[in-house]
This record gives sequence, structure tokens and C-alpha cells, in this order.
Amino acid sequence: MDLKSRLSRLQTQAGSAAAPAAAPATAASNLHQRLAQLRPERLHAQTPASGHAMPAAALAGKLRGELVTEGLIRIRRQIPLVNKLGSIELRSLHEHRRLPGERDGAGQRCVYLDTETTGLSGGSGTLAFLVGLAIVEVDAIMLTQFLLTRFAAEATLLAAVGDELSQQDRLISYNGKSYDLPLLHTRFRMQGMTSPFEGLPHLDLLHPVRRLFGRQWPDCRLASLERHLLGFNRRNDLPGSEAPAAWFSYIRGGHGEMLVRVVDHNRQDIVSLAVAHSVLAQAIDRPRAFAVDLYALARWLADTDRDAARTLLQSHGDTLCDDGKRLLARLLRHAGDWQEAVAIWEALAAGGCRDSMERLAKYHEHVSKDLSAAGRCCALLPRGPSQQQRRKRIERKLQRQEAKGGRPLFG
Repeated sequence: MDLKSRLSRLQTQAGSAAAPAAAPATAASNLHQRLAQLRPERLHAQTPASGHAMPAAALAGKLRGELVTEGLIRIRRQIPLVNKLGSIELRSLHEHRRLPGERDGAGQRCVYLDTETTGLSGGSGTLAFLVGLAIVEVDAIMLTQFLLTRFAAEATLLAAVGDELSQQDRLISYNGKSYDLPLLHTRFRMQGMTSPFEGLPHLDLLHPVRRLFGRQWPDCRLASLERHLLGFNRRNDLPGSEAPAAWFSYIRGGHGEMLVRVVDHNRQDIVSLAVAHSVLAQAIDRPRAFAVDLYALARWLADTDRDAARTLLQSHGDTLCDDGKRLLARLLRHAGDWQEAVAIWEALAAGGCRDSMERLAKYHEHVSKDLSAAGRCCALLPRGPSQQQRRKRIERKLQRQEAKGGRPLFG
């Protein structure tokens, strides 16, 4: 087949035979139509639902906020502690409890923080267009949100956020250590400003939630926390992943309806965060009522209060997993209660627990001085350098004991 025939066949396969020479204008028109089908709101700078731009002042009015300067809206809310969020009475926020390891924050104000950003991957090209802050007072959650309506007002937003904070504050967030705070620090630096968050104590609730419920829940997203811990399911909520598109739709075309929903979403995030802080402390006080992972909680408590961890495990001995039983035996050993610790090790060893058998071998060799029992336990351990070394050591001790008239080897 010559070159001309091959080219003709290729044109036919590509569909060129039916339309041998599409005009550039036609190709451009087809591309325009395809783009319009994919994202009409971006091509025409309007949403499918509405073609009317919403000025910043009108958006502020719709949000019941105020236009504090060109490009920045501030929204303040008081949420009375008289209702419920899901199954949780908001008045329970009056009860100041601390999580394990938390210092007594006398005189320290808890500031709950959440942001909405132009992207979820972070980086220097991502900015926080909405920053929400809340504190819990005697009878209400006091919520303040700062909404950016133009790029040029970012420094004003950051300064306004800084004015809301003091060096006596303590930050509470959800995944803020990995996302919100690093992003805000970056934005302050890029604006040549000092970050007001530097040096403030920070509690990221995602970590205790993962610790206490990571093995029970399919994931530890805030929505899962609301559903499983607070008994709350959102209605008509705009997913956080859609927030960037909603903000860009407003910046490019002035379409604010979706942005109003973003502000509502951010408000709910912060209220849920404040309630979750209180409920986590309640869950630690009443772990069965909240289906807390007892082993994980005991490990957490043991970092700062072994007695509390031991008491917790002993009070739930009938429901402990093997990991929990091993931890309880270790805590009993630290407390000098060898009898209870040995009883747990023996029960676990009977079920094939190698670690417990090794603990028994050590106990009988060094504490009870029952070398025969130590030898029997050692003989049941998997062979290896450590096991052989322990066995030989016990044999030598037994030989010395026999020489003094003791019991026979591994009697």
C-alpha cells in the first residue's frame, strides 16, 4: 500500500472522510459547546439557577452581617445554650471538663476555629476566604465569621482575625494542626504580618477522636463525629469540598446563594466543634454510655495517671479485649499487685498469648523465685536466641539450687 492510500485509510478511520475539512470556526464552536456543557457557570460567569449578581452589601444583608470594609464581611451570632444539638443538651457546655493530659486552663479562654479555603491541598496558592471563631460564654456560643469578597482584602481579614485573639487564648480545632493553622501561618507570612496564632496552645480534637473511636467508626470525619457521638445529622448542608467553587462563583460573577450556604456550613462546623469538646470529656467520664474504646482510653490515661487507667480497666474487666487485659496486668504490676497480674497472665497464656507466657517466665524467675515454673514457662515459648538464653540461665540457677539441696531440674 502506497503512502497516499495509507493516509486515505487513516482519514477514513478518524472520520475525516465524512467531513474532509472542518472549518476552524466550526471547531471552535464545537469546543465552546462542550465547555458550556461541562461548566456553564464558569463559561458565562453565572450559575444555572440565577444570572443576577449580588453586590457585597446585599450579600452582607443576606448573611445578617456587616460590610466592615470593601471586600470584607463580618457576621456575628449568639447561639443560646437552651436547645439541643442532636442528642446533646447545649447547656452541658457550662460544665468545664478536661481531657486526659490537659492542663488546668484557669483564666484561659477556649477559641474554636474553622476555616473555608480556596482549595483542599494547601500550599502558597491557597487562601482562607472564610475564618470562623467562637467562644463559649455563660449563656451562649459567641460566633464571629470573617468572609472575604475580594482578593485584595486578605490582609484586612487577617488583621481582623488577629484582633479577636489574645495571648491568653487556647485554640481548639478539628484537623487544624495539619491544615488550618499551617495555612493561616503561611497567609500571614505572605502578607508580611506576624501570625497571632504563634505560641498559642492548641488542641486538635481529631487526634483524641481517632484515639477513642478510630477502631469503632468507619472514619473520623467531623460528619461522622456528629452522627456517632452527637446524634446529629445535617440537613441540606453544602459539602465543604464545594466551598471553593462557591467562592469563585461569587468572585467571578457575583453569585452569592451558594456562598451563603458555605457560611452556614462553617457555622455548623464550629458549633459542632464546641459541643464535641464537651462531649468528649463526658465520654471519658462515662465510656460505656458513649461506646468508647476502653483500651485506647486506658492507654491515654496511663500517660498521665496510671491509677485512673487501672481503675477504669478494673471496673470494665468483663468487657476488656486481650490488649486491655495485658495493659491492666502491666498496670497492676506497676502498682505491686502481682497476684492479680499473674492471674491475668495465666488466663491469657492458656489462650496462647506468647507475651503473657514470657511475663510469667520473668515473674517466676525474678519475683516468685520458682525456677521450675519459670523453666516450664520458658520451654513453652517459641525457640529463638532470647528463649535459649533465658532457658540456659534458668538451668544454671536450678543447678546451683540443686547443689544446695533444692528441687530437681524443671520438676
